[in-house]
Amino acid sequence: MKNFIFVVALFLGFQSFAQKTFEIYNFSSYSVGVAAIVTRTSTGEYPEFTSKQYGLFTIAPGGSYTLENTANNFRFPFQSPASVPYMSSWERLTSSTSSSTNFTSSQAWVLGNNQVFNRLHVYINGSYHVQSVPTGQQTLSPWFTDSNNLWQVDYLGDSPAQNVWYYTIVIYDL
Repeated sequence: MKNFIFVVALFLGFQSFAQKTFEIYNFSSYSVGVAAIVTRTSTGEYPEFTSKQYGLFTIAPGGSYTLENTANNFRFPFQSPASVPYMSSWERLTSSTSSSTNFTSSQAWVLGNNQVFNRLHVYINGSYHVQSVPTGQQTLSPWFTDSNNLWQVDYLGDSPAQNVWYYTIVIYDL
């Protein structure tokens, strides 16, 4: 466990020199299927943007996934051309009763200036989970755990400066 904490601390230390990023690290023995990444405004719930890749994308055990755009510290990295898979489409919802609109990643990049990470839709070990970010969480701490205590997900949302965010999600076996 001490080695795991050291590795996580090392990753987080490297982040302090990075641009705004969203990262998922899968240190578990399970494949993780990501169904959606959802953002909201930094001051409220709407508008929200949801990634619209075609189907799940899988993060293999020991793998990772990163959204990053070094062009701007302040924007959520909707436009992240180096990411595999590339998120080319994002759905925007302006209220709970409005209809949604699909945008390309570059359009979402322009419209989503004040967006922050809100929730993740994932499949881990065959179970579907939708988990929202704990409000104000800025230390790496348990986010949610498997009901059988087989794995855990930790979350860090760090804001070292106003409107600058680094998001790190770590999945590992218990």
